[in-house]
Amino acid sequence: MNKTEISLFPDKKNIEQWEHLVKQVVSENGWLASASANELRAVREKTSALRVAAYWYHFSVFAADFLCLSLPLLQNHANRSYVAQTVNEELGNGVPEQVHSVLLLEAFTKAGMDKYAILVYPTIELEEVLEPFRQRLAKAKNDYEISGFFLGFELLAEHNISNVFECLQPCECTREELQETPYFQEHFKVEPEHIKRAITMGMRSCSDDHQIKSMLNTFHHGISFWNRFWSVVHQDVLEPNTLKLKIKEKETLSREPLLAKV
Repeated sequence: MNKTEISLFPDKKNIEQWEHLVKQVVSENGWLASASANELRAVREKTSALRVAAYWYHFSVFAADFLCLSLPLLQNHANRSYVAQTVNEELGNGVPEQVHSVLLLEAFTKAGMDKYAILVYPTIELEEVLEPFRQRLAKAKNDYEISGFFLGFELLAEHNISNVFECLQPCECTREELQETPYFQEHFKVEPEHIKRAITMGMRSCSDDHQIKSMLNTFHHGISFWNRFWSVVHQDVLEPNTLKLKIKEKETLSREPLLAKV
């Protein structure tokens, strides 16, 4: 590879450059990261809190399964340790009552929502988003591709948890009380650490520019996954085809001009 092509990428050992690159990709391609405050406010006000709760609970159960799927595929023990640490946190560090999906239902109950209404709410449309993403991960051939999925899974975490929180509109507690529930308190606190962990794993998994490009491709799949997820959750209030068109544009976006900006 020539020097010009190499210069498109961050220093392979400089985490600040990596963080700048991946957060730039998220800000330009992730719907939640790029939508205006007014747009998000309007969408949140019109979306059923029950729908958001049911879909986010469904995802919370899926998250641990998805991360567990990657463990036997990883070859590097350090990378396995990174993912296993996140899985362990999702599963309550060995304490069943602290499993994140359990804490999430408790937070929803605190907000005045009916737990059983959440559990029986139809979320079949979500499987059309989750299953293809699961299958893509299962076909990953190496650690740097899996690192890209992990990166895409985590980089929008703060945006995701904020969107869920803002959509809930609690009726039996204050916003401050809801934020102090174990689920939201934990997630607002640990998501920055999860993001740093994912960036470090991605950085350490790549030893040349070909691997960086492959990792960034699977990273883009992760961002597209989140765009699809929220398009399903908010489909009743978004402008017809608006987010769908955005997703299509992001998927066909050329990677090189984006990388050249770094």
